[in-house]
Amino acid sequence: MFIPLRIRLLHNFGRNSFIIGFLFSLVGLAFVLYFSFQLNWKIIFAGKDDFAPAQGYITGYNETAFSENNNTLFEYHYRFNLEKESTHSGVFLEYAGSYQIGQEIQVEYLKNSPYVSRILGRDRRNYHQIMFFAGIGGLLAGFFFLYPSCKKTRRERKIIMAGFPTKGKLILAEPTNLKVNEQTVYKLTYEYPTGNNKSQKFSVRSHMIRNFSDEHFENLIYDPGKPSKAVIIDTLPEPVARYITRKLYPVGN
Repeated sequence: MFIPLRIRLLHNFGRNSFIIGFLFSLVGLAFVLYFSFQLNWKIIFAGKDDFAPAQGYITGYNETAFSENNNTLFEYHYRFNLEKESTHSGVFLEYAGSYQIGQEIQVEYLKNSPYVSRILGRDRRNYHQIMFFAGIGGLLAGFFFLYPSCKKTRRERKIIMAGFPTKGKLILAEPTNLKVNEQTVYKLTYEYPTGNNKSQKFSVRSHMIRNFSDEHFENLIYDPGKPSKAVIIDTLPEPVARYITRKLYPVGN
């Protein structure tokens, strides 16, 4: 069966896991691209001798969406002056109430790059690093959702394009320990004919048990090369299921 590009895209974006993974990846990529230009990699690999001390002061602060040990982190801004040079500034994260505007602080800066600085004695993390690695985390989270979703979609598409339609009879519905939207996920087993008086069984997990139980039979497509592999049409995203149903059963639609 030929599947146009529009239906292929709907097949992907019709899954919640794909949408979640896509959004995580999109936000993560934006963070990585933006903060990779803001981040000075020298500070990550710099040693103690590469820094020089300076006197600074807090210029402002604001709440962030980050937390540590269930405590909200604030973004503190500071400035420091160097002899015969312009004023430099920096940002760091700390708990609320840790510093006040105008409070003097000790900072250290890279001798060769004074615009790169941090609070004296603190570790090498800074705001841009945290945001950059948050972006990396977003990409990893996106991959965690996208990979299985795309893999399942690709497997289903292959069966749909080369498979044979048939009807499967629900012969067993076993509850599992999983729940989706407070509904129990069931392992549903179907039996269907594959030609030459042979039958095959196929199982799928779903929390929409009532949808499957109503008709008792379900339209599905199985892989002639591997008859144990099948796709239940009603488990596909709704626009994809409608398209396939119209193609396979044009008279009744």
